[in-house]
Amino acid sequence: MRDTSQVGLISHTAVLNRLVQLGFEVLLPWADHLGYDLAYFLTEEHRNFGFFVHQESRLIRIQVKTARFSQDGTYLEFNTASTVSAKKGNRKNSYDGRAEYFAVYSSNLNKVYMFPVVGAPRNTCNLRFKEAGILRGNRHKTWHEPYSEEIAHLAYWAEDYEL
Repeated sequence: MRDTSQVGLISHTAVLNRLVQLGFEVLLPWADHLGYDLAYFLTEEHRNFGFFVHQESRLIRIQVKTARFSQDGTYLEFNTASTVSAKKGNRKNSYDGRAEYFAVYSSNLNKVYMFPVVGAPRNTCNLRFKEAGILRGNRHKTWHEPYSEEIAHLAYWAEDYEL
Protein backbone atom coordinates (compact mmCIF):
# COMPACT_ATOMS: atom_id res chain seq x y z
CA MET A 1 0.00 0.00 0.00
CA ARG A 2 1.27 3.47 -0.88
CA ASP A 3 1.79 6.21 1.70
CA THR A 4 0.06 9.59 1.31
CA SER A 5 3.17 11.37 0.01
CA GLN A 6 3.55 8.81 -2.79
CA VAL A 7 -0.16 9.10 -3.66
CA GLY A 8 0.24 12.89 -3.80
CA LEU A 9 3.33 12.61 -6.00
CA ILE A 10 1.45 10.36 -8.45
CA SER A 11 -1.38 12.91 -8.67
CA HIS A 12 1.06 15.80 -9.02
CA THR A 13 2.88 14.04 -11.88
CA ALA A 14 -0.37 13.09 -13.64
CA VAL A 15 -1.63 16.70 -13.56
CA LEU A 16 1.74 18.03 -14.74
CA ASN A 17 1.70 15.51 -17.60
CA ARG A 18 -1.85 16.46 -18.65
CA LEU A 19 -1.08 20.19 -18.67
CA VAL A 20 2.07 19.64 -20.76
CA GLN A 21 0.05 17.47 -23.18
CA LEU A 22 -2.33 20.40 -23.62
CA GLY A 23 0.59 22.68 -24.52
CA PHE A 24 0.99 24.68 -21.32
CA GLU A 25 4.39 25.76 -20.05
CA VAL A 26 4.11 24.56 -16.45
CA LEU A 27 5.99 26.26 -13.61
CA LEU A 28 6.97 24.52 -10.39
CA PRO A 29 7.10 26.66 -7.22
CA TRP A 30 10.30 26.46 -5.22
CA ALA A 31 8.59 26.47 -1.79
CA ASP A 32 5.93 24.04 -0.60
CA HIS A 33 4.08 26.44 1.74
CA LEU A 34 2.63 28.70 -0.97
CA GLY A 35 -0.79 27.04 -1.27
CA TYR A 36 -0.29 25.84 -4.83
CA ASP A 37 1.64 22.99 -6.44
CA LEU A 38 1.88 24.02 -10.11
CA ALA A 39 1.30 27.15 -12.16
CA TYR A 40 1.13 28.31 -15.76
CA PHE A 41 0.73 31.60 -17.59
CA LEU A 42 -2.46 32.26 -19.47
CA THR A 43 -2.15 34.90 -22.19
CA GLU A 44 -5.32 36.53 -23.44
CA GLU A 45 -5.46 38.75 -26.49
CA HIS A 46 -7.84 41.72 -26.56
CA ARG A 47 -8.69 43.77 -29.66
CA ASN A 48 -9.77 47.37 -29.32
CA PHE A 49 -11.46 49.21 -32.18
CA GLY A 50 -10.87 46.15 -34.34
CA PHE A 51 -7.13 46.57 -34.79
CA PHE A 52 -5.33 47.55 -31.55
CA VAL A 53 -4.06 44.31 -30.04
CA HIS A 54 -3.32 44.10 -26.34
CA GLN A 55 -1.96 40.92 -24.77
CA GLU A 56 -2.41 40.31 -21.08
CA SER A 57 -0.79 37.44 -19.17
CA ARG A 58 -1.74 36.19 -15.76
CA LEU A 59 -0.47 33.44 -13.51
CA ILE A 60 -2.85 30.53 -12.90
CA ARG A 61 -1.98 28.72 -9.66
CA ILE A 62 -3.07 25.11 -9.22
CA GLN A 63 -3.47 23.07 -6.06
CA VAL A 64 -3.26 19.35 -6.90
CA LYS A 65 -5.67 16.99 -5.14
CA THR A 66 -6.23 13.25 -5.26
CA ALA A 67 -9.79 12.07 -5.86
CA ARG A 68 -11.42 9.26 -3.93
CA PHE A 69 -14.30 7.18 -5.32
CA SER A 70 -17.49 7.14 -3.29
CA GLN A 71 -18.49 3.75 -1.91
CA ASP A 72 -21.29 3.43 -4.45
CA GLY A 73 -19.09 4.72 -7.32
CA THR A 74 -21.42 7.58 -8.23
CA TYR A 75 -19.03 10.45 -7.51
CA LEU A 76 -15.44 11.50 -6.86
CA GLU A 77 -14.57 13.30 -3.64
CA PHE A 78 -11.60 15.55 -2.85
CA ASN A 79 -10.50 17.86 -0.05
CA THR A 80 -10.86 21.61 -0.57
CA ALA A 81 -8.98 22.65 2.57
CA SER A 82 -5.52 21.96 3.93
CA THR A 83 -5.04 20.64 7.44
CA VAL A 84 -2.50 22.40 9.64
CA SER A 85 -1.37 20.87 12.90
CA ALA A 86 -1.38 23.26 15.82
CA LYS A 87 -0.92 22.94 19.59
CA LYS A 88 -4.68 23.33 20.12
CA GLY A 89 -5.56 20.72 17.50
CA ASN A 90 -5.80 20.55 13.75
CA ARG A 91 -7.02 23.58 11.81
CA LYS A 92 -8.44 23.66 8.27
CA ASN A 93 -7.28 26.40 5.88
CA SER A 94 -9.02 27.42 2.67
CA TYR A 95 -7.13 27.87 -0.60
CA ASP A 96 -8.97 31.14 -1.38
CA GLY A 97 -6.41 33.69 -2.56
CA ARG A 98 -3.64 31.07 -2.73
CA ALA A 99 -4.73 29.15 -5.85
CA GLU A 100 -7.17 29.65 -8.71
CA TYR A 101 -7.98 26.00 -9.42
CA PHE A 102 -7.91 22.55 -7.90
CA ALA A 103 -6.54 19.97 -10.34
CA VAL A 104 -8.09 16.72 -9.18
CA TYR A 105 -6.58 13.44 -10.33
CA SER A 106 -8.46 10.14 -10.26
CA SER A 107 -6.12 7.17 -10.53
CA ASN A 108 -9.14 4.87 -11.00
CA LEU A 109 -10.15 6.72 -14.17
CA ASN A 110 -6.72 8.16 -15.09
CA LYS A 111 -8.40 11.56 -15.58
CA VAL A 112 -7.78 15.11 -14.40
CA TYR A 113 -10.53 17.54 -13.42
CA MET A 114 -10.10 21.33 -12.99
CA PHE A 115 -12.37 22.88 -10.38
CA PRO A 116 -12.32 26.58 -9.37
CA VAL A 117 -11.19 27.40 -5.83
CA VAL A 118 -13.55 30.37 -5.61
CA GLY A 119 -16.96 29.11 -4.61
CA ALA A 120 -15.76 25.59 -3.79
CA PRO A 121 -17.49 23.82 -0.89
CA ARG A 122 -15.76 24.40 2.43
CA ASN A 123 -14.00 21.11 3.32
CA THR A 124 -14.75 18.54 0.61
CA CYS A 125 -16.25 18.58 -2.86
CA ASN A 126 -18.08 15.86 -4.77
CA LEU A 127 -17.94 15.59 -8.55
CA ARG A 128 -20.93 13.45 -9.51
CA PHE A 129 -21.08 11.35 -12.68
CA LYS A 130 -23.91 12.16 -15.09
CA GLU A 131 -24.51 8.46 -15.76
CA ALA A 132 -25.25 8.00 -12.05
CA GLY A 133 -27.89 10.72 -12.06
CA ILE A 134 -28.98 11.91 -8.66
CA LEU A 135 -30.88 10.51 -5.70
CA ARG A 136 -33.88 12.55 -4.65
CA GLY A 137 -36.48 12.04 -2.05
CA ASN A 138 -37.82 12.81 1.35
CA ARG A 139 -38.11 10.83 4.56
CA HIS A 140 -40.77 8.53 3.06
CA LYS A 141 -39.40 7.71 -0.36
CA THR A 142 -36.13 7.92 -2.30
CA TRP A 143 -35.82 7.62 -6.07
CA HIS A 144 -33.14 7.85 -8.70
CA GLU A 145 -33.44 10.58 -11.30
CA PRO A 146 -31.29 10.33 -14.46
CA TYR A 147 -29.26 13.36 -15.51
CA SER A 148 -31.24 16.00 -17.37
CA GLU A 149 -31.11 19.75 -17.87
CA GLU A 150 -33.76 20.10 -15.14
CA ILE A 151 -31.43 18.63 -12.50
CA ALA A 152 -28.17 20.06 -13.91
CA HIS A 153 -28.03 22.69 -11.15
CA LEU A 154 -28.26 20.12 -8.33
CA ALA A 155 -24.66 18.86 -8.43
CA TYR A 156 -21.13 19.48 -9.66
CA TRP A 157 -20.95 17.12 -12.63
CA ALA A 158 -17.53 15.49 -13.15
CA GLU A 159 -17.82 15.56 -16.93
CA ASP A 160 -18.17 19.37 -16.89
CA TYR A 161 -14.76 19.77 -15.18
CA GLU A 162 -12.72 17.14 -17.05
CA LEU A 163 -9.48 18.46 -18.50
